[in-house]
Amino acid sequence: MKYNAEEGFEEIKKRGKKIRQRHEQRVRRVLYGSTAILAIALLGVLGMFTGASAVGTQTVYGAFLLSAESGGYILTALLAFSVGVLGALSVTCFRMKDDGEKKE
Repeated sequence: MKYNAEEGFEEIKKRGKKIRQRHEQRVRRVLYGSTAILAIALLGVLGMFTGASAVGTQTVYGAFLLSAESGGYILTALLAFSVGVLGALSVTCFRMKDDGEKKE
């Protein structure tokens, strides 16, 4: 037998830590990739809607200061806000997880 019980347990903990680190790296890569894809999509949506003419139209619904094409800007703002919130949430989760591991 190569290890005694304590050395074997330490080796198991070390290997488990490596496996968790690899998994976290994979998750981070997926998050980075999805963030990049969403950023490109956001730029595409923004580019698609900014090419339209800005003619103001009055409506009965109280949006008389907005142009007919302003819906694209609103959609872009909502997407950007959503991506920002998700990014902040994921960073917070990673930091909380790291803090929990440091305490152990």
